[in-house]
Amino acid sequence: MKVFAYGLRDSVVEEAAELAAKLAARHDMVNARVVRPLGPETAHPRGTRIQLKDFTADPYPAPDGPVRPVTTWSAAVQETFAPFAEAMAGDGLAFLRTQMQADRCGPVLAAAIEDRIVGAIGPMEVRPDAIGCPQLMPQYFAVLPEARGQGLGRILWRAAMHWGQSHGATYQLLQTEVGGPSDRLCQAEGLTSLGFSHTTRA
Repeated sequence: MKVFAYGLRDSVVEEAAELAAKLAARHDMVNARVVRPLGPETAHPRGTRIQLKDFTADPYPAPDGPVRPVTTWSAAVQETFAPFAEAMAGDGLAFLRTQMQADRCGPVLAAAIEDRIVGAIGPMEVRPDAIGCPQLMPQYFAVLPEARGQGLGRILWRAAMHWGQSHGATYQLLQTEVGGPSDRLCQAEGLTSLGFSHTTRA
């Protein structure tokens, strides 16, 4: 169970935690958490950063690099997606592979080195938001640890942004762990920080 705490008083989190504990006990829930949104001006951010990519501001050219949709790589390279996905199951790639096999998602972009997939981002899907504005949906995104440090993550991310813009998306909202690799990448790529979401146990 999650209880969202809004307000400027210092006591708002404690009040929300008390409410969450009561509700969890009443409804026989195992876990209760308090989520508190924090503004972009937060001096010491923690938790999750909410970031905006605006595709209407500037063109996003296709990057140079070994990235293309999984289905356009050779059959031999495509076969390496399964072990890659299993190795990166913690990042959601194994689940993404099951969605791909069932043809339940858009394309997935993959980076390959020496005929082996070492990174991927997807699915690539543009859908209308609540007011009909086309948004690029969030993706699963991972690079094998041994392939990091070569700029592949940045190439994959830029390829995804190019795909989104060229398929009519006007924006994308992303959530990144403050200080994590994806957070640093998005900040370096000029995304706008809209604020933070901090979650604690009740």
